[in-house]
Amino acid sequence: MQDNGNTIAIHSVEEGEQLQSAVAGYIVYGFEILLVLILIGIAIYLFSSKRQKSVESPKYRMMEDDDDDESK
Repeated sequence: MQDNGNTIAIHSVEEGEQLQSAVAGYIVYGFEILLVLILIGIAIYLFSSKRQKSVESPKYRMMEDDDDDESK
């Protein structure tokens, strides 16, 4: 079979498409890692003991206030 240059052009287009698809894959992979890190950060923030103390303290203050009112 004779090579008239068309196969070289086809190969370079295929290589270019593969490169673009690889770059797109890395971008998507990086975005997924970023989302996972953001979700881990949110979970750490929501379940941190410092935050739980600040969220729970008004409840206990209200319960203490109710006890004070009942004793009067």
